[in-house]
Amino acid sequence: MSAVKGWRGALRIGDTEAALDTASDEPYIDRVETNIDGGLEALYQLGSRLPQEINEGNVSMSVRITKKYVDNTWAGYAGVGQSDMVPPTKYLGIYPMGYESGKPKIVCKGKFGSWRLNVAQDGYVTETLEFVVESITVGVI
Repeated sequence: MSAVKGWRGALRIGDTEAALDTASDEPYIDRVETNIDGGLEALYQLGSRLPQEINEGNVSMSVRITKKYVDNTWAGYAGVGQSDMVPPTKYLGIYPMGYESGKPKIVCKGKFGSWRLNVAQDGYVTETLEFVVESITVGVI
């Protein structure tokens, strides 16, 4: 198996996991970063450079998406413009090798916790969103 170029990847968004199957690939995506931090904590003591124990802490999972700005749709995913500012639960389908049968998939359930708009004088207007993951599954299409 060879390394995969990012341009082959795809991202889909839906209100349910089943909706990802019929959703369109999202356009204008520049970057998708998935982060899982197991929260491991090393316990050290005097006289040793090595940990005596490694304990489990809180697990933190997130996805950061950077894309070209087109309209306020994605801001709404983060609760912007809603009276209660509570973002709806969404499902993200991340397809590193594109959306094809037999290719790997990563499905995340959660909510968009933040939205940032970047207006640069010499570049494209972009938006960056942080998706807080409640659950994540990996598999194949």
